[in-house]
Amino acid sequence: MHTEMKYRFLIHYTLSFIGGYLGLYAIVSRADLFGNAQTANLLSVVRDLIGRDFSDMLLRIGALLIYMTAVILTVWIPEHFSTDLRFISIGIDICAVGLLGFLPAGMSPVIALYPVFFAMPFQWCTFKAPGGYNSSTIFSTNNLRQFTTAVTQFLMKKDAAQRDKAKFYGMTLLSFHAGAALSLVMYMTRGLPGVWFCLVPAFYAVWLIRADRNTASEVSQNTVAVSSSYKNLSYKKKEA
Repeated sequence: MHTEMKYRFLIHYTLSFIGGYLGLYAIVSRADLFGNAQTANLLSVVRDLIGRDFSDMLLRIGALLIYMTAVILTVWIPEHFSTDLRFISIGIDICAVGLLGFLPAGMSPVIALYPVFFAMPFQWCTFKAPGGYNSSTIFSTNNLRQFTTAVTQFLMKKDAAQRDKAKFYGMTLLSFHAGAALSLVMYMTRGLPGVWFCLVPAFYAVWLIRADRNTASEVSQNTVAVSSSYKNLSYKKKEA
C-alpha cells in the first residue's frame, strides 16, 4: 500500500475509534442519549411536541441547530479559508473532550452533550473515507450493511475487491467498537473525567494528518521533478 494511502486508512480507523468512544460515553453518562446522530433527537422533538413538554423540546431543538451549524461550517470554511479542515475538526474534538470531563453530572443530559452534537457532525463531514469507500466514523449502521454485503458477495463470487471491502468495513467496525469498549471501562473506573483518555487518539490523529500532508507534499514534489526531467529530455531529443 502506498504510504500516503496507509496514513489515510489509519486516520479513518483512528477517527472511528474516537467516534465510538464519544458515542458510548454519551450513552452511559447522559441518560442513554446518542450524541453522534440526530435520529433519536428528532423523534424526541416529535414526542415532546405531542406530549407538550416544550422545555425539553427547546433543548433538543438547540441540539439540532448546533448539529446543523457544524455541518454548515464544514461547507462555509473551505470557501473562505485555505486551512486544512481536518486540523480544525480534530481541534474541535479535543476541545469537546476537554470540556465534557468538567460538566457536572446533575445538569441536563441534552445540554451536557452539546459539545458532542457539534464535534461529531463536523468530523463526519470533514473526513472522507479513503479508497473511494462510503463510510462514517461516527455511527455504524451503514458500515455494518456494507460489511455484510461485501462478505456475502465474497463468499458467493470470491471477488478480491469484495474481500478488500469487507476488510475495510470490518476494521472500521472493530475500531469504532474498540473505542466504545474502552470508553465504558474508563467511565466505570474514572467517571465523567474518563472521557479525557480520548485525547490520546485525538492527538495521534493530529500526528497522522501531519504525516499525511508531508507525504502528499513529497509525492507532489517528486511528480513535478519527474515531469520536468521528462520535458527536458524531450526538448533535448528535438534539438538532436
